Amino acid sequence: MAGAIAQIHVEGLDHTAIAADNTAELVAWYQRVLGLAIVAKKAPDKPGGQETYLIGPAGQSPPEESIASGMMLEIMPRNDNPRPLRHSHDAGISHVAWKVADFDAALNHLQNMNVQLLSAVITAVGGGRIISFADGEGNLTQIVERAGRAER
Repeated sequence: MAGAIAQIHVEGLDHTAIAADNTAELVAWYQRVLGLAIVAKKAPDKPGGQETYLIGPAGQSPPEESIASGMMLEIMPRNDNPRPLRHSHDAGISHVAWKVADFDAALNHLQNMNVQLLSAVITAVGGGRIISFADGEGNLTQIVERAGRAER
């Protein structure tokens, strides 16, 4: 058909990336605090001479299945540009939100891990509860429990 616009079929979000000061330390933070697992890693590369990691929910194996399922976070070395101070509604990608089955237990865990909470519990766009917190390098992160899960 003449003039038709080509379309693609997006299957889902594969990963979001964080350029980290210390990739190994940030991966260890996500393992300790959110229970994420290393799905894959790449040998040290420029910039920074650190390894790059793909991390995601634990319990999926072999790694090829985890990679195929998406829901991963890439932790890559940052460049030498200074890290700008970011706030929730600054232009660009704002945060990463992780869906949890038991919001109260997850929030209690974050508090027990002395994670810096950045907001009160609020209603998420689309329903459910959400709270913002800083990851090990200060990146804005959230946990969300969608409506219909444990509606309160």
